[in-house]
Amino acid sequence: MPTFRSFAFRIASLSLAMVSTGACLSIGTFLPIAHAVVTKPAVHSVSAPVSVFSTYPSSELVALCNEPESRCEEDSITPDEFVSALKATSYFTSLQPYAENNDYELLIANVGKVSSQFAEITLQWRGMEINSHIVKTSAQKQAESGNLQHAETLIRQWEDNAVNEGIFTAEFLYRALEASNYQHDLAVPNSFGQFTKLDTQLFADPFSGAITRYTHPAYEDALVDVIVYPFTHKITEDDRTLLNEQLDVDLAKASAVAKAQQLTLTLSSPAAPYKVKGIADGWRLGITAESEKAPTLYASTYVFRKHDKIIKIATTFPTDFSDPLVDELIQRVDVPKESLLMKRVRKLL
Repeated sequence: MPTFRSFAFRIASLSLAMVSTGACLSIGTFLPIAHAVVTKPAVHSVSAPVSVFSTYPSSELVALCNEPESRCEEDSITPDEFVSALKATSYFTSLQPYAENNDYELLIANVGKVSSQFAEITLQWRGMEINSHIVKTSAQKQAESGNLQHAETLIRQWEDNAVNEGIFTAEFLYRALEASNYQHDLAVPNSFGQFTKLDTQLFADPFSGAITRYTHPAYEDALVDVIVYPFTHKITEDDRTLLNEQLDVDLAKASAVAKAQQLTLTLSSPAAPYKVKGIADGWRLGITAESEKAPTLYASTYVFRKHDKIIKIATTFPTDFSDPLVDELIQRVDVPKESLLMKRVRKLL
């Protein structure tokens, strides 16, 4: 058995995980998510870029603050003071005030008066609300400290709630958007052949699904990844077109990265239909990368469809070795059915 090299992860190409994030997986680690959200609520850090904007208060927020004899003022704490309070915490690695095009956005509405300050902080993901929380502080007790301390108090209260609920975790995002429940409904074997399951993780993007990694006890560079994600087409899409499209996109990215790393890319097994003992119809692609300064690298990718999901199996070795493993593995993989999120998305297609 040859010594396998991790080509799929060096050139970040043939696994959807790598294509979606533009990140490389290093051998012996399991970190498929670039700009990942925190994976556990107990971790006080969010690495995903987060934008911050000011917004109008809701009727609920106004009603909480207003009293018959005393009405509240909007933005009694300025947006910049809230930004300063957010920057003073260690919660965000990449806070980007007023930046466009980030997946996560914090919208802050504020109303207040002499006796109290209220803030409603809403978290959106790609324009969809996934969490909203109202916090309050007594302004009288901090009257000498100014609005910045009021903002810091409100932000600390919100952060405590955010950490407790894990609102920046992938698990929370999937639930909030009613995406597929991979933790409950994805079935993959604990082992096959001589490969053993290392872990299953969710991507930060529900449209990228989940990835399961398998390792070999004798060859650390021999890896198998199973990536399951929904395709963004109507259910009636032709399988041949759909599956071939997955490989076309991956191959284009592989070619670009191989060129950047001065690797010579060849198709050892051009994209073609692949049948598994009459049980599953898929497509397969095998590629090789060579250079004068390093050993030859291999990667093989197989794509199948089940329900509204793509099952992508990526290996770091040639198809001659991976074919029998994939034949066994694909028969033992089951995937979640169409989620409410994807039902809504497909109505717009």
